[in-house]
Amino acid sequence: MDNGLIKQKMKFGYWEPLEFIAALTMTAKAEYIPGIAREIQFVPDQQFSEMLEQVHGRLSPHIKREMSRYFGKSTIYDRLDAVLSQVFYDDDEVETAEAYLARYQEQDALLLAAMLAESMYAHETPDWRGEHPFAEVSRKRELLVSLVQSRLLADEEYHAELLEAVKFPEEFKQRTLLLLQAFLEQGFTLLRDQLGQLGREGAAAFEDYFLAEPEKAFREIANSGPELIAKPTRVHVSYISQIRVDFRHFNEKDHPSWLILGHRNHALALQREDKGTVEQFLKVISDKRRLEIIALLKQGNRYGGELAHLLSLTPAAINYHTNLLIDLGLIRITRADNRIYYVLDRDRLGSFMDLSKDMLLR
Repeated sequence: MDNGLIKQKMKFGYWEPLEFIAALTMTAKAEYIPGIAREIQFVPDQQFSEMLEQVHGRLSPHIKREMSRYFGKSTIYDRLDAVLSQVFYDDDEVETAEAYLARYQEQDALLLAAMLAESMYAHETPDWRGEHPFAEVSRKRELLVSLVQSRLLADEEYHAELLEAVKFPEEFKQRTLLLLQAFLEQGFTLLRDQLGQLGREGAAAFEDYFLAEPEKAFREIANSGPELIAKPTRVHVSYISQIRVDFRHFNEKDHPSWLILGHRNHALALQREDKGTVEQFLKVISDKRRLEIIALLKQGNRYGGELAHLLSLTPAAINYHTNLLIDLGLIRITRADNRIYYVLDRDRLGSFMDLSKDMLLR
């Protein structure tokens, strides 16, 4: 995909309702984030951690219990978070969190409960509706209740909560609406300006990167290729999500696709590159002879014949070992007195040591 097609098909920006949903979701799952971060070997921004801590401290115990009830324990949007996202995509022209809440309040309660069932069964029993289309299930309460009763989820507690929601959809709607309103007032307003600025800055940076190096940007930031973008697509960059790739395609011709990217997706890609580099570094220095070469070069520059003599190795063996060190940038060559000397790059060695320490102790 060239620059012209990217400009034509991809609209980078910041949509506040999506960040509101993401902020609510990340706050609800705050206690699980450290474990998830360790699993993917990623360190979130300190600013991000401070944001969640600040917001979490302002929420009432009741709201925290409601969050725990309606949100899952992973970064996958598979419960209320999926419902909230779908409500936005059904009317993606709303621009503010307040406008989004008004749109949520207009939703049919049974439709919201059916959306919840659809999202919770998606990863376990995608065909939970059988031959019944979603439009039918979302209009017939008795049918929805019957289907949920007959399709047990692996987590009994989750299933009981889902069954309660479909039996009492109006209560489900009111409870979740109160949760959204409370989070807006007690939490999101505290972060709104900061998240907006960070999101717009991230969108501008990602757009520049996609225009400059599209293949690399798709691979590193979107975990995909340019073929992902088959129609006009809006790209929301979410700071509060940190690491995220969420693509939604809609078949309707006039409905854009959506791609949500975490603000630090690129940082994770670079970190993975760092991991590969560290692995290569540790492999290279694991050989006794190469460690001896480094030790000798710490004392001063040496030419090949000198190293061969000091280490009792053949010139070919010295050439083999020094080439591996040169490939990593640990040593470089210089010419003096009609000889080729090997020079240790101490700064490069130090950076590899620091990177290895950070990677191993993270």
